[in-house]
Amino acid sequence: MFLSCEHLLLGPESAPPPPPTLHSSRLATVLDSLRYALDVPALAGAIVTDSGVVEARAVGCRRYGGPVNVTDDDQFHLGSCGKSFTAVMVGLLVDDGLVQWTTTLPTIFPEYANSMRGEYKDVTIRDLLSHAAGFMRDANVQLHTSSPREQRKEIVDWALRQPATQPRGTYLYSNLGFVIAGAVIERVADRPYEEIVFERVIRPLGLTSAGIGQMGSPGLEDQPLQHTADHSPIIATPDAHLAYSYDPAGMLHMSVGDWGRYCAWVLACDAGHGSLLRAETAKTITTMAVSDGPYGGYALGWGVIYRTWGGGWVLSHSGSNGYNYAEVVLAPARRFGILVMTNQGAGVNATPTDPAVTRLIDFYHNGK
Repeated sequence: MFLSCEHLLLGPESAPPPPPTLHSSRLATVLDSLRYALDVPALAGAIVTDSGVVEARAVGCRRYGGPVNVTDDDQFHLGSCGKSFTAVMVGLLVDDGLVQWTTTLPTIFPEYANSMRGEYKDVTIRDLLSHAAGFMRDANVQLHTSSPREQRKEIVDWALRQPATQPRGTYLYSNLGFVIAGAVIERVADRPYEEIVFERVIRPLGLTSAGIGQMGSPGLEDQPLQHTADHSPIIATPDAHLAYSYDPAGMLHMSVGDWGRYCAWVLACDAGHGSLLRAETAKTITTMAVSDGPYGGYALGWGVIYRTWGGGWVLSHSGSNGYNYAEVVLAPARRFGILVMTNQGAGVNATPTDPAVTRLIDFYHNGK
């Protein structure tokens, strides 16, 4: 299911990244020091509260060691941090009365009611969105159709015949589950996932920089290039990304400011004064649905973990398509959040932006 971008690599860059410099914004100066220390081409970060974006900045270069600086309006890939958008879209369908969180797969896909494996007959939409449906992490199936919607139908047909990896109700991170959730949206709304999520979620929230797939124009550096962990940039082409069938699991890109606006909206929704969703529906999305141990679990499109600095349960997520990395933590009890994005993959370091998140939490509290 994942596209290999090896044929698009330009090779490791030998030019060193520029050293950090002073910026007119204190946040940008801190980010630039972090960008240099983490050895990434560019780094974007934002501080948000439940009333809006405090500040959002991007620093560094569109290509590692390259001559073109990023701007605050440049687009970065969210990876799996985009799963939250799929949960919100389902929430809108719940509010429309078209589906319930407890609706089961046989109800959505009656053509498989008799042929699907027994362990999936009680799986609910809530299970899909909380990684508790029992599906494996990723699909491994040869697809024969061309449109993302038709491909997701193929994936559903294949997945419902595969043995469950875990019992229903047990946490197991699954991109496949979110692909199936995208197919659920398409069946209920009778619209392509990509079309309806932009119409119902992204445009109403004013996220004007949002897009799907590769950032930038083919062969140009008009947006940040993607990079491997060894700093090899990837040529911007229409296919330099994951397969479009994976869109519901995390294919969005947008500016750090727009992602900050979305995250501020999530905090507002959790506090009961957001837009688009009914308060009860919004709270369902940000409430832990399945436990993964005494200190955390998963809500719907959000990880949940206990953090003292956050005053209790914190919403969190990270995401990557292998050539970008994004991370976010939202502390509803303290009414603020931190998010960071870079245009370089993680490699063996599974959480390369953790130091930046920690530093920005300290910056928010202490202002230095």
